[in-house]
Amino acid sequence: MKRRMSVQMKNRVLIHVLVCLAVTAAKTTSEDDGPTARETRASGVIIQNEWKCPNITKPLAVECSCDFPHTLRCTGDKTALQVISRRLRMFRAGTISLLDITVTGTSVLPARFLEGVPLHGLVVSTGELRRVNESAFSALARSLQALGLPNNLLESVPSTALHSLTGLERLDLSHNKLDTLKANSFAGLTNLTYLDLSDNLLSQLSPQAFPGLVSLRLLKMRGNSLSVSALSALRGLKNLEELDLSSNLLVGPTTPNLLPRMPTLRLLTIAGNKLVQVQRGALQGLPNLTSLSLSNNQIDVLEDHAFRNLSTLTKLDLANNRIVAVSSASLAHLEKLTSLDLTHNFLRSLTPDLILPLKNLQDLRLDDNDISMVASEILTPNLKLKRLSLADNPLNCDCTLLDFANWLTNSTFLNEEDRDSAVCATPPALENGILAQVSPGSLLCGEPVPPFATLAPSVPAPGTQITLKDFDYQESGAINLIWNIEPCSRTYTCDRLMVYETITGGNEVLVESRPLRCESRHMSDPCNLPVTLPSNLLLEPGHKYRYCIAIFQSVGDLYLVPGCSDVFVLERNTALQSLTPSSPTPTGPKIAAIRTNASDDGFLYVDVNLVGRGPRDPDCELSLVIFSAESVVRERKLNCSRSYATITDLVQGPYRVCVTLQEFESRTDRPPKTRCVDVTVRGVRHGARLEIVLFVVIVVSCGLLVAALWAGRSLLNKSRPTRIQGQCFLPAEEFEITHRARYVKLLTTTKV
Repeated sequence: MKRRMSVQMKNRVLIHVLVCLAVTAAKTTSEDDGPTARETRASGVIIQNEWKCPNITKPLAVECSCDFPHTLRCTGDKTALQVISRRLRMFRAGTISLLDITVTGTSVLPARFLEGVPLHGLVVSTGELRRVNESAFSALARSLQALGLPNNLLESVPSTALHSLTGLERLDLSHNKLDTLKANSFAGLTNLTYLDLSDNLLSQLSPQAFPGLVSLRLLKMRGNSLSVSALSALRGLKNLEELDLSSNLLVGPTTPNLLPRMPTLRLLTIAGNKLVQVQRGALQGLPNLTSLSLSNNQIDVLEDHAFRNLSTLTKLDLANNRIVAVSSASLAHLEKLTSLDLTHNFLRSLTPDLILPLKNLQDLRLDDNDISMVASEILTPNLKLKRLSLADNPLNCDCTLLDFANWLTNSTFLNEEDRDSAVCATPPALENGILAQVSPGSLLCGEPVPPFATLAPSVPAPGTQITLKDFDYQESGAINLIWNIEPCSRTYTCDRLMVYETITGGNEVLVESRPLRCESRHMSDPCNLPVTLPSNLLLEPGHKYRYCIAIFQSVGDLYLVPGCSDVFVLERNTALQSLTPSSPTPTGPKIAAIRTNASDDGFLYVDVNLVGRGPRDPDCELSLVIFSAESVVRERKLNCSRSYATITDLVQGPYRVCVTLQEFESRTDRPPKTRCVDVTVRGVRHGARLEIVLFVVIVVSCGLLVAALWAGRSLLNKSRPTRIQGQCFLPAEEFEITHRARYVKLLTTTKV
C-alpha cells in the first residue's frame, strides 16, 4: 500500500513537471540531440529518427522504464544512484529530460549527484531521505528547471543545496517533515513559479521566508498545522495567483484581514478548517479573486455584505457547513458568480434571497439540505440556471410547487439527472415520487394551516381535545412542551410530532416531522403529555412556529386525534400567555383548558387552567357544574384565584364537566364563557355502599370470634393438670368418636 501511494504521488509530480518540460524538450530535440533526432533527406522526403527508451536493465540493482518520451523512471537500492549516473553520461544530451528515481536505503543525497548529466527535471524519493548535501546539484550539466523531493523525511528546506539552482521554476517538497520555514529558506530562487509544501508539519512561518519568491504564482500548503496568526508571513507574495490552505488549523471567523493583500490572487482554497462564519467585507485584500472554496468548515452565518469585496468571484464553494439560511444582502455583490455549491448544509427552503442577487448563476448545487419548499418567485425570465441539483431534500409536494414542477419539466437546459433530483418526501401519497413526473393534479393544498388542524372537524372522537399547556425554551436550544389531553381517561398512543414555520405571505412550511412514541396506560399522568424537541432541530429564535401532535385514541374504534398550538414567535422566556403575540391583549381571563383526573374510589379532581389577568380580580368567578344524563349531580362556585375542586362520592359512569367564566359579568354585556369536557368515573356502583358496610361487619365479627377461641384455648391449656402426657395417636377404634371429642384430643396431641 505504501509503495502504491508513493507511485501515485510521483505521478502527480510528473504531470506538473512535464508541463514546464514540454517546450524545453522540443527545443532540446532540435538543438542538442544531434544524431538522436537528426533530420535527413532522402529523395526529397524528410525523415525524423524515432526516440527510443535508453536500455539500463543490466545491473541487478536498477530497473528502469519510460512512461513518456524523454522521461526515465528508475527504482533500485542505495547503489542505484551511482549506476544511473554512470549510464546516463553515456547517452547524448537531450536523450533524457526528466529523471524520476525511487531508491531505498539512502538517507543522504550525496555531493555532486549526477555529475555531468544534463537534465531539465529531477524527482528523488526514497522514503528515508533526511538530508541533502550542500553540493548535491552543483555538478549537473545544466541548472534544473523542476525538482521534486516528495515522500521523504526532510525536516528543513535544503536551502544551501537549492541556492545553486538559479533557474529552478518548480519545486515539490510535499509529504516531508518540515515544521518551520526559516528566513531565506528559498533565497536565490527568483524564477520559482510553483512551490508545493503540502502534507508537512508546518506551524510557524518566518516573515522573511517568502519575500525572495518574486515570481511565485502557485503555492500549496495543504495538510499542515498553520494557524491564522501564521498567515501574515504570506505578505510578500505580490504576484501569487493560486493558494491552497486547506486542512490546516485555521479557527475563527473569516475576517476582512484573514489574509494579507494579494492583488493578483485568483484561486483560494481554505477548505477543511474550523472557520465559523463569514464576516462583513471578508478577505478584502483579494480584489481579483475568481474562485473561493470554504467547504468542510463550521460556517453557520453569512453576514450581510459578506462578499462585498469579492465582486469578481465566479465560483463559490460552501459545501459541508452548517448554513441554515442565506440572506439576499449577503450575496448582493456576487453579480459575476456562475457556480455556487451549498451541498450538505441545513437550508430549509429555496427562496428568492438565494437566487435573485446572483444574476449570472448557472450552476447551483443544493444536495442534502432540509429544503421542503421552493418559492415560485425564483422562476423569473432572467433565470439562467443550467444545473440545479436538489437530491436528498424533504420536498413537500403540494400546490405551492406547481410552478417549480412545471419549470423542471419544461426546462431545456437541465440534464436528466438534475431534473430527476427533486424527489417528494411528503405528502405520504407522493413519497419518493420524482417531482418532474408527478401530475399537476396531484399537487394539492388545503387551508393555509397544518394538515392536523384540518382533520379536527372530521375526527369522530367526541369531546377529545389536545391543547398546549406549557412551553419552555431552554438556553441549550431544546424546547419542552406539555400537552393537555381531554379526556385522558380514554387510552391513547402517540403517533407524530410536526413543526411548521410561518414564512412570508402567511404560508406555513413543514420544517420537522418525526415519530412520537407513548402509551397512556404506562404514564403516571396521562392527562399531561410531555414532549421534548432537541436542540439539533436548529429552530431559529425570532421566527414564527406552530407545533402539532397527533394521537390515536380508542373510543370503541381507533381514531386519529390531532392538536396544534397557535403560531408564536420563538423567544427566550416565552410564556404560555404569549402564544398568539399578534392578537390584541385580552381584556379578561380565558379558560385555556380543563384538566380532570378520576380515581377508582369515586373521586373527581377538576383543575381549570386560566390565562389572562382575571385570576387576581375579586370579581372573577367560576361556576362548576357536573352533569350525568342531562341532570345536574354537583354544582360549585369557585374563585379564579383557586380554580380547582375535588368532587367525592361519585358513582361509576360518564359525566360532563362544564365550567362557566363569569368574570366582569356585572360590568359588561358579554355572555358568560363556558367550556365543557367529558370524563368517565370508575367509582362504586349504586347500592355498593351497603354491601361494603355488611362486608366490613362480617370481617370484624369473624376476627372477634377467632380472637375469642384463641383466648379460650390458652385458658384451657393453663387449667389442665401438668401430668397429662397424652398419646401421639388415637387407637383405631376411637376414630369414630364425635367431632368435638376428636377436636379436643387432636388439639392435645398437637400440643405434645
